[in-house]
Amino acid sequence: MIYLDNAATTKMYDECAEIIDKYNRQLYFNPSARYRAALKAEEAVKKAREIIAAKLGADAGEIYFTASGSEADNIALLCSMRKKSGRVIAGGAEHSAVYRCAKELERRGYEVVFAPVTACGRVDLTKLDRLLTPDTLLVSVMHICNETGAVNDLNAISAMVRKRAPKALFHSDGVQAFGKVPINVRAADVDMYSVSGHKIHAPKGVGALYAKKSVHLSPFVFGGGQEKGVRSATENVAGICAFAKAASMVYAKNEQAATALSSGRKKAEEFLKNNMDDMVIISKSGECLDTFLTLAIKGVRGEVLVHMLDDEGILIGTGSACSSHSVDKRIPEILGISEEYAEGMIRLSVSDLNGEEDMLNGCKALVQAVKKQREYMKK
Repeated sequence: MIYLDNAATTKMYDECAEIIDKYNRQLYFNPSARYRAALKAEEAVKKAREIIAAKLGADAGEIYFTASGSEADNIALLCSMRKKSGRVIAGGAEHSAVYRCAKELERRGYEVVFAPVTACGRVDLTKLDRLLTPDTLLVSVMHICNETGAVNDLNAISAMVRKRAPKALFHSDGVQAFGKVPINVRAADVDMYSVSGHKIHAPKGVGALYAKKSVHLSPFVFGGGQEKGVRSATENVAGICAFAKAASMVYAKNEQAATALSSGRKKAEEFLKNNMDDMVIISKSGECLDTFLTLAIKGVRGEVLVHMLDDEGILIGTGSACSSHSVDKRIPEILGISEEYAEGMIRLSVSDLNGEEDMLNGCKALVQAVKKQREYMKK
């Protein structure tokens, strides 16, 4: 099997699986209990919080553990608003967790606008600047686009926000960035930053939100007062500790794999250009991560291609896997992809566990699948 859908989720590191077993079967105690075994669980969560904070360039007290990156986005957008009215700006190609939160804020009476993006999914800074107003309360722009791998310049955006909308909070969905590119939330001057475990070889069901100390968050889940009262619930000790372990491992692994993955990405793109017509490469080199290769292909359906390659033991994606199997039509539209190409939008994404030739081999199989589907559709 060749797995090329790492932007959707990743295989767990063996070391993380060992931690899951340890904290679910040996040190399974509730960290809120007061006996010695429970105190060990509490200390493990504390250490994990420090590790995640260090990887983000934050203080441990600024990290809130969540059940997912989507939950972290929800807390950032729905629990940070201090005024009942004002402008909210989100990137046009945001993950559905941010997009739907923005629409919920609109339902609550806020003025919500979406910043246009370039053809590869990067927010257009000139147009974003024009949208910023003194009454802007919140700006949310993802660090790396989950559909295309486009990298947004957080430093440039934060400087723009501070100048044009000094009262606004700046949130970034860093789920696709964490573990792939260096991030220092203080240097980037973001107020909130969301991350997730299962994108970096940790288990599903654990994420975190960085929130600057000056940001006041209203409770998202009421209960026992965990996570400083913002998200009450008995801590997922096993998941949190595995998340911290993955965060400790992933950057070093990616540094070792980066050259090979970049070389493999270039070979795959060159092969496609030489062997497939009526195709648009959305993930532009130099603007997007080399771990992404997002295409729009004329005259085919992406979902059918996924099944055809699945039969060959190659797993690819049609875009965000977080949309309950529905294709989010707004993404092709915001990227300016015409309808005849939009149905053929697919995404190949690799991680440090992939070999250099994986993306190229996936593209070779893709070319054959496209030819077969086009021939069938002509009948």
